[in-house]
Amino acid sequence: MLASYLISPLTGRVSRAWHESKRRLGRKPHTVTFYHRVSDAWSWLLAQSLPQLLDNYDIELKIRLVSSLPMDCVPDPERLDSYASYDAMRLARAWGFSFPDGAQSPALTLTHLAERIILAQSENPLSRLIAATAAVWAADSRALAAMANQDGAVDEKKAVAMLGTHLHELQKNGHYLGGMLWFQGEWFWGLDRLYLFEKRLHAYRLNHSDHTVSERLFRPVIRQTAGSAMPLDLEFYFSFRSPYSYLGASRVIELADRLGLNLVLRPLLPMVSRGIPVPSRKLRYIVRDAARVARHDKLPFGPLRDPLGKGVERCLAVFHWANSNGAGREFMLAAMRAIWSEAADLTRDSTMQQLGQHAGLTAAHVDQALHSGNWRAQVEANAAALAVLGLWGVPAMCLRGPDDKAVTAAWGQDRMWVIERAALGVDVAMPPPRLVE
Repeated sequence: MLASYLISPLTGRVSRAWHESKRRLGRKPHTVTFYHRVSDAWSWLLAQSLPQLLDNYDIELKIRLVSSLPMDCVPDPERLDSYASYDAMRLARAWGFSFPDGAQSPALTLTHLAERIILAQSENPLSRLIAATAAVWAADSRALAAMANQDGAVDEKKAVAMLGTHLHELQKNGHYLGGMLWFQGEWFWGLDRLYLFEKRLHAYRLNHSDHTVSERLFRPVIRQTAGSAMPLDLEFYFSFRSPYSYLGASRVIELADRLGLNLVLRPLLPMVSRGIPVPSRKLRYIVRDAARVARHDKLPFGPLRDPLGKGVERCLAVFHWANSNGAGREFMLAAMRAIWSEAADLTRDSTMQQLGQHAGLTAAHVDQALHSGNWRAQVEANAAALAVLGLWGVPAMCLRGPDDKAVTAAWGQDRMWVIERAALGVDVAMPPPRLVE
């Protein structure tokens, strides 16, 4: 019932109406707050889109810097930053933004100096933010020193206090990452949610043209430069408890079939079951975000029932049997739909029997699978393979060549275009971050 309330379109409409009424009563402009983290590659790319957003819409911008991230939501920030730098290389090419190839997380000394410079700016803060962040990612200490001499920089004690205040504000509003836009009660992450943010601005008629910044800049696959897909394996790492896995499941099947890729399904236990914490505010954001993406993509979402525990394990058991007999796709899709759009109770044998029928399994096969523990070894092997790639979250995808070497890897259902570009030879081979190390 709580999940249904969180993802209800009515709840969203009421929240938006309340925030808009509050803005009008206060006679304030439409204001978006940008939470920027200098050492976050995703945040740096989003920052590069902001000048065009400000030109295209009647909005005002507030800037909030954050440095450290809450450990309960981001237990391994170094690994997150490492992957972000790897992923940003592909994003920058598709969006036409600046990002150095082979970039690693920037030096702390440069990052802290840039933060102090940005925090000192009361006029034209965005232009200085872009310049300082660019210098950090270019490892240009001279440029940063010149900025500090010309425009000043707050002292370290004041910087720590201001960064702490901004992080508290970020968490109070319900988030935990940098590279976020906060607009009237709703979060939009990085370039990946820019299209939803612009859709919201268009609903308020704040746009100066009919075209969006996303439409003008984002070119995921340019057909004129694409060749034929190579004969590759496409591994899809997923969890039945992950709403993003649900959003990506049917799309990855369509992509594999369209490009002639051999799809290898690799299920995992949920993050919580693998010792990775998912606090309530993180879970609330994920479910809300997945719901609005599903609505945009016209996928059914809700009512839902959390399958954590016995429900997930029973799904994994039956999937292992189905996949071994060539029906893994059918069972995966049926189980995902049942969890995320039908609120099915997977602890009931009758529910599992119905799901098994969708995959062509007999009642005896489902019963046999439910009483077998053979699935555990494969799931553990999948988790180990994902870790070797330098990834931990799902859904994740990996392209492998005939020599079984990883060609590229991507995290998130938003990265289907990355896999397509790599398979078509648009991008040069980019080994996953762990393999780069």
